[in-house]
Amino acid sequence: MKKQGNTIWVMAITLIFCVITAFGGIEKDIPLNEVPDVVLKAAQKAVLGINLTEAEVETTPDGVIYELEGKLDGKEYEIKLSSDGKVLEIEEEDVDDDHEEDDEEDDED
Repeated sequence: MKKQGNTIWVMAITLIFCVITAFGGIEKDIPLNEVPDVVLKAAQKAVLGINLTEAEVETTPDGVIYELEGKLDGKEYEIKLSSDGKVLEIEEEDVDDDHEEDDEEDDED
């Protein structure tokens, strides 16, 4: 009976760990004023002159990741950074391309 009780506890702890891990990667929108200064400055340095417009934060097994979005010279940028301000990825997209794709889709209808 004692072995069965221990097995149940091990299973329960494993289940809790799996649930926490599964939900740990959920992104959450946050105001720009809640983004740490070191992260903001690193994003602004990575894309000089960017006008930051949105921010998200995500807790992953590797740590806290910030994704900042902004615009500069007709382009939209997504910059992913670690909580210590290290730039992990920069995605760049022409704003005009989005409008052209929308126009093409409208023409098809």
